[in-house]
Amino acid sequence: MTTIMPGAEPFRFEGKTASVLALHGFTGTPQSMRYVGEAIHERFGFTVVCPLLAGHGTTPDEMEKTGYLDWLNSAETALKELAAEGRPVFVIGLSMGGSLTLNLAARFPEIVKAAIPVNAPAIALGPDMAALLCNQDSSMRVPGVGSDIKAPGVVEVAYSEFPASRLAHGHLLFGVTSNLLSRIKCPVTVIQSREDHVVPARNALDIVNGLTSSNHVRLIWLNESYHVATLDNDKDLIVSHAGDMINHVLANG
Repeated sequence: MTTIMPGAEPFRFEGKTASVLALHGFTGTPQSMRYVGEAIHERFGFTVVCPLLAGHGTTPDEMEKTGYLDWLNSAETALKELAAEGRPVFVIGLSMGGSLTLNLAARFPEIVKAAIPVNAPAIALGPDMAALLCNQDSSMRVPGVGSDIKAPGVVEVAYSEFPASRLAHGHLLFGVTSNLLSRIKCPVTVIQSREDHVVPARNALDIVNGLTSSNHVRLIWLNESYHVATLDNDKDLIVSHAGDMINHVLANG
């Protein structure tokens, strides 16, 4: 049995009225969503659940055995389990978790009542990431992308290195999701750090432009956080925007 990294465990906070599915990012763990998830639960009273995506929170070798369909399956399973409990379901995700959030909203419109992607990649990658996609060495390990955080002393629980071959799976997920954006009909609040050293900030504009006029769309810029904004200086702003959006959707049917 593979051991989960300390702090990487999935979590659930029991509430009422609504359920919130929180999704972590590529090479990350539920730890990156724990503060936001617990704060949403405490301030607004919602049930909040964050699964550990397949291949994450253990070892890079385990990650190498998984791909984008496995990560999607982890998110889908958690979504359907929450929906079966009978409360309205909302989804919030960081980075790749934000892409998964949009993917679920597009493919399960009968379940997802609103989507909140945070620093989500649409399709645009920085040049370093793009160069890795051209590398032919499938066994190559590269430095991790975790802990891009402006607040001093804050560390994300994430892989210190990851299999470069898995980046192609991430990129495929981002591209597929970008092509599904026009199918999203629920309200969407796109949250993006202006200074993000992992996901170029232009992705937020690509997401907004990919959504249709039938959406209620908001774009929120964060000025005091880097990529892992859910652990950074603007984390309470994320909580407030998420909770207020959910309450608005609940109040307006």
